[in-house]
Amino acid sequence: STRLLLWCERQRSWPFCHCNESSKQATSKMAPRQHQYMRIHGQWYDTKGFEHPGGPIMLSLGEGRDATALFEAHHPFTSRVRLERLLAKYEVKGDTSHIELLDPLDKGEEFLWPEFESKNSDGPAEGAPVSDFAHEITAKVRAYFQAEADRRGVPFMQAIKATPMRWLELALLTLAFAATLPAFWSGQMWALFVSPLAYWVWGVNVFHDASHFSISRDWRVNTLGTYVGWYFSSPVEWYHQHVIGHHAYPNIPRKDPDLYHAASLQRHTKTLRWRPAHERQSSTWYPIWFIGTYAMNFLKPVILFLTGTYNRSVKLAPMSRERIALHFAGRAVVFFFCHVLPFLLFPTWKAILFAVLPVGIVSCCFMSSSQVNHLTPANIDTSSRDYYAHQVLTSHTFAPNNKLVFLFTGGLNLQIEHHLFPTVNHCHLAKLQPMVKAACKKHGINYHESATFGEALTKYQTHLAQLSVKDHE
Repeated sequence: STRLLLWCERQRSWPFCHCNESSKQATSKMAPRQHQYMRIHGQWYDTKGFEHPGGPIMLSLGEGRDATALFEAHHPFTSRVRLERLLAKYEVKGDTSHIELLDPLDKGEEFLWPEFESKNSDGPAEGAPVSDFAHEITAKVRAYFQAEADRRGVPFMQAIKATPMRWLELALLTLAFAATLPAFWSGQMWALFVSPLAYWVWGVNVFHDASHFSISRDWRVNTLGTYVGWYFSSPVEWYHQHVIGHHAYPNIPRKDPDLYHAASLQRHTKTLRWRPAHERQSSTWYPIWFIGTYAMNFLKPVILFLTGTYNRSVKLAPMSRERIALHFAGRAVVFFFCHVLPFLLFPTWKAILFAVLPVGIVSCCFMSSSQVNHLTPANIDTSSRDYYAHQVLTSHTFAPNNKLVFLFTGGLNLQIEHHLFPTVNHCHLAKLQPMVKAACKKHGINYHESATFGEALTKYQTHLAQLSVKDHE
């Protein structure tokens, strides 16, 4: 609507961090932003003009935020000396009082970043300011990929992305889904079920890795891959919900938006006030699973742009008016093809089926592959000030030896490994699991694992039952 666009235009006119009134007034609404501020380890940087290998989207994730966790998560293998020297070029010198965070509460205090012997006064740091556990597991994984890079004769960063075999698998999944489309759009009933399942397996294996920049070294390929997820999320919604919020701060109240989906009906943390409807959440999760991605696709983005916040947790990144219009145009196209076109092709009864069931099937696939990954009694309302340990403690790996589950979930079943190394393509995660488990055992960090999906689902149901009970006052 015009009203929404006018509101968004006011947001666009701000620098990505809010500045003082005089600079706001001096900034033309149609002028491009002159700065791109983000804060890392307490220091402000202006990355405007920096051509990041991960592309402009990679940098936009940290705009106006304390980007420390995002920065460390996305650079576990990059030379620290190189990183420090690059940062030094973009460091904001002098007075920074005019720079403000999008969210004043985003202070970056969730994790501790210990200084090791790597830091010296004569030059840049030689290693990341992380714990012994993080150093050990990162070194082991780095050594593994260096050996793979040498064996394949490719650069190190290419070795952590999709392998040639992985590309072949993705091509076959693409063909499998495409093969169902003629039958789907001609109204054949078998395709009503097979096509969304084929889409899901293809989509999750492309979209999720693409959003973590882990399919290819070419950021354009990754960006294109994020548009494969039209049945369950838009890139804008997903970056706010998943990459900026959930992945950096899993299960941290007011930081992880996944704790607040359908909050009026479901309670996933004791920090959320109990409501009478939560008493029935052991049964209401069924319909929520069926409509979950519909809300992510259409309802959540509208709320994000109207309120400026995603699920009480992540502030809206500043965008140009053109980018906002493009987003909503894309949602309109998706809505048309998914929910309107069937009524132009089929009788009403069949149109309803083809407009409702496919997205519901995809939604159930998405929810079954994601909800059990963090929402269990062992993972909820627990934390660590060590960023890497926190990723392990709040994540849940399930059915690690089941190749069918691995394919169906797009590797999301190896959740601990994925959270530790999000920029690694999931085709490598099974090789990393033994290293991660061994390091966790050595350092006394609980590695939460279930042998089967059924066991994981039972834990999820137990979690819902426990949080459905009103706390004693």
